[in-house]
Amino acid sequence: MADMITDLLIYIAIGIMTFAIGTILGYHILLMYYTKRFMVIAKQCSDVESVIPIIDELTRET
Repeated sequence: MADMITDLLIYIAIGIMTFAIGTILGYHILLMYYTKRFMVIAKQCSDVESVIPIIDELTRET
């Protein structure tokens, strides 16, 4: 019985750690993607000297 409880606790701990690692990794991947995307949009705005590319990106994302 004690072995089953120990195994259950180990599996729960592994599940929690996997969830935490996945959440942190996903956050950083999305942060890198949107930072890169923002720099592209900022460059486009600088090139055309207008905010139209930002508005176009917002309509595409929503």
